[in-house]
Amino acid sequence: EYIKEQSDLPFLVRTDNLKYLRETDFAIPEARDNLFYVWDETSNALVEAPGTGTPPAPPGTPEHLIQLPSIELGAVNPAIEGEWIVETKDGPVKVTTIFELTKKRAAQHTPEMAQQITGIHADIIRQVARKFASAKPSMIYAGYRASKYLHGDLLQRALFLLLCITGNTGKEGGGLTITNLAKDDAVFPFALSNPAAAFRVATLSRWDYVHADMKEHNEDAFGKELADEMDKYFQESVEKGWFPDYSKVPWKMGMFSGTNAAAWRSSGKRWRETAFGKLETIVSFATDMGTTSMYSDYVLPIAHHYERHDFHLEPRTPYMQVIDKAVEPLGESVDDWTAYKRLAEAISQRAIERDVQPIDDNVIGVPITRDYKNFLDDYTSKGSIKSVKDVIQFLLDNSSGIQSVSYEELAEKGFLRNKGSETTVHSKESPYYSDIWESVHEKRGYKTLTHRQQFYIDHEWFFEFDEVLPKHKDALVNEGYPMKMIMGHARHGIHSMWRDDSFLLSLQRGEPDIYVNPKDAEKKGVADGDLIQVFNKTGSFICQAHLTSGVGQNMLYMYHGWDPMMFKNRQNFGAVVQTGGLIKPTSIAGGYGHLGWKPFAYEPNHTFHDYTCDFEKYLGA
Repeated sequence: EYIKEQSDLPFLVRTDNLKYLRETDFAIPEARDNLFYVWDETSNALVEAPGTGTPPAPPGTPEHLIQLPSIELGAVNPAIEGEWIVETKDGPVKVTTIFELTKKRAAQHTPEMAQQITGIHADIIRQVARKFASAKPSMIYAGYRASKYLHGDLLQRALFLLLCITGNTGKEGGGLTITNLAKDDAVFPFALSNPAAAFRVATLSRWDYVHADMKEHNEDAFGKELADEMDKYFQESVEKGWFPDYSKVPWKMGMFSGTNAAAWRSSGKRWRETAFGKLETIVSFATDMGTTSMYSDYVLPIAHHYERHDFHLEPRTPYMQVIDKAVEPLGESVDDWTAYKRLAEAISQRAIERDVQPIDDNVIGVPITRDYKNFLDDYTSKGSIKSVKDVIQFLLDNSSGIQSVSYEELAEKGFLRNKGSETTVHSKESPYYSDIWESVHEKRGYKTLTHRQQFYIDHEWFFEFDEVLPKHKDALVNEGYPMKMIMGHARHGIHSMWRDDSFLLSLQRGEPDIYVNPKDAEKKGVADGDLIQVFNKTGSFICQAHLTSGVGQNMLYMYHGWDPMMFKNRQNFGAVVQTGGLIKPTSIAGGYGHLGWKPFAYEPNHTFHDYTCDFEKYLGA
């Protein structure tokens, strides 16, 4: 019953072209291409899928104002298996269900096939699968690492499919748990309180593709054929208006705040050589002298945690927590808000001195006027916001799902329990997004073309790449380099933050290390603790070998976050990561329901894993 209501698995597909059966397949005036069909077992007839065919929200409609239809089935009982003949405007057409097609796809992915790829015995895979399917509930607790593979989207679609057919998504104690974001009902009203505050959001992977010459990098790393194919789809996506064109705006000045971009960018060595080389000025708002700061012309010192007033919502816990000022900031450090205020003040002052006239602008089709003489007033809401504590109080007063308290009260108590935290799945009363909970428990449609958990995507590009349904695809390899290098999130720091802390370093090897299988190390004459050089034709870096049988043969494993400043020659793993220009065509497809550029929701991620390398014992000083 779960998959009949919540998913597109009972939806009908034409067997002649494998497209969804739509209202446009029938001779109906003003037929809709987003109205789909199921076969009703009760009436033994073709019926409209409840909740489909509704008009899309106007462009620019805020997410929280989008009205989604009910997907409650009522008297309809969709079949999930079978074949039928329906009369279309083109004549009789055989149709079947997406569930039937999914079974055929699953049959191609046997446990024996998985054993060949992973080395895990097929019997173990079957045992785990049966336990997962029979447990009530079952949860997949994952991080963001899948998002950093070229075909990670296929893996994540497969995870959601598994959770759907076992009826676990949206259920208490079940589903895919990565993280959840706090609702933006206070953040965006504050950030956009002045009409001229409209901001532009660029997808970093696509920005880098243009401004860091990543097509050329793809050709160097993976060959001309792959580079040309990816570029063809990239350019077509831009030409069709599916994704923004960043190529017409030169990159003149880079200001980096809240990010150590020069350390973590995919293909970091290449990115520093190309992107940074095009900048006239680099400014870093930073808490330490990491790599980005070292490349900067100006470093503006920012107060660290516990040197400033702040608070935190952590979705894996039911609490709101204070991060209060315990000590004074070092040197000239100030909190971010104060640093930006000083910058806004200087901009307003210069605009007045130079009599800079208002500038007409347009952001996502919305005309706005930017008056830089009023920049400081816009930033401080005409002086009503005087410090970062005022910002925090605004968020406390206007965020749903948290207790109404003053910052002083929160600081005194340390932490407070959030509303709607009685269950592990965030409900509408919580301060976090609750879309899945509402879809499962209140029958509210999903923000997809079908208003269901949608696993079948009949976009032309998905057909071209055989990805209309999830499937396995091998990672890319580089000829002559046998070692697959993968990475994980650091356990002794958050990205590069605290990675050089002496106490935390004492809990590990004290310096950057990489995990190597003992058999691979023996072939290279490498012992535990030796320095090794990891390399491919893009570059190399040096670190300590950490031997463990927990890593398979022909693999290297390294935790991320090590800043290049901590390595010999100031080169970290980014020197061999060759994937900075890999942008999967299906990740930039558009013109199809929910597919298309949507900041923070639908855009390609940086890829970090689809490459190979090699290593040798380092004999240098």
